[in-house]
Amino acid sequence: MPVTTLLDVPIRFDVGDTVTHAPMVDVVVAGRPTRLILDTGSSDHVLTIELVRAAGLRHEPGEPGTDHAGASVDSWFVGDCAIEIDDVGLDLHDVVAISGPAPFAGWGVGGFLSPQHIHPGAHVVIDLVGDRLILLAGEEADVLARVASRAPGLTTLVLVRDAAEATPVIQAAIEPFPPVATMLNTGGRGTEFAVAAVPGLAGAAAGEAGHGVGGAPVMGAAVDDRVLRVGDVRFPVPRLLIREGIDTMLGLVGMDILRGTILVVGAARSRPVAWLVPTDRL
Repeated sequence: MPVTTLLDVPIRFDVGDTVTHAPMVDVVVAGRPTRLILDTGSSDHVLTIELVRAAGLRHEPGEPGTDHAGASVDSWFVGDCAIEIDDVGLDLHDVVAISGPAPFAGWGVGGFLSPQHIHPGAHVVIDLVGDRLILLAGEEADVLARVASRAPGLTTLVLVRDAAEATPVIQAAIEPFPPVATMLNTGGRGTEFAVAAVPGLAGAAAGEAGHGVGGAPVMGAAVDDRVLRVGDVRFPVPRLLIREGIDTMLGLVGMDILRGTILVVGAARSRPVAWLVPTDRL
């Protein structure tokens, strides 16, 4: 069966004169241009309430959520929302809204896309080598062959996804500890593991390592020069953050590792995650 390209657009990291760790795409929401962060760590599509109100989208108060730092965040339920990416119309479902983090307005960022939920049937390719977001329709083997042909210097890992999670959660380990449930998190700057995943591993004094969307600092202890292992593949982790708890999984692989690789994800939780990584990691 032939592979059909439904969308192929640039991923951007620049916001004005600033370059961020966060991959973004240009989107039109109800006629309003904005940028949305591609965040595989988000189980839902999230817009800022400022964008929702400016676009005239219907919304109602929702249950408070919890951000990456563990802080409570007010939310609103938006529901269905039509967007356009490069003139391609897409229907988002179960959209929620939050107050935008302080930098977002100046950056022109209107929220977060959950890439695995952009399209109900497509394979979503987050190419962090060529910096492209691509939606492909076709059989899995054919799609992976097409993606592999884009990056001959990469090796494809086909990883079992935890079907209980709405985000791409696989098994990974910080050596020499055993594998634990670990999210591949394009919305995160760095790699983090919970204390329970690395018992006895001591880090530097606790410090601030970024912020949640509510503005609260993310706190943890830093450990230098560790190794992340996914199957037979080993990745150097120059700076690992150790935290008391990380939601329902015990590890997060951030953009410090994901840059220079390609992820293929989708809405079907039974579908494995494909991760194309540099061959020299084997």
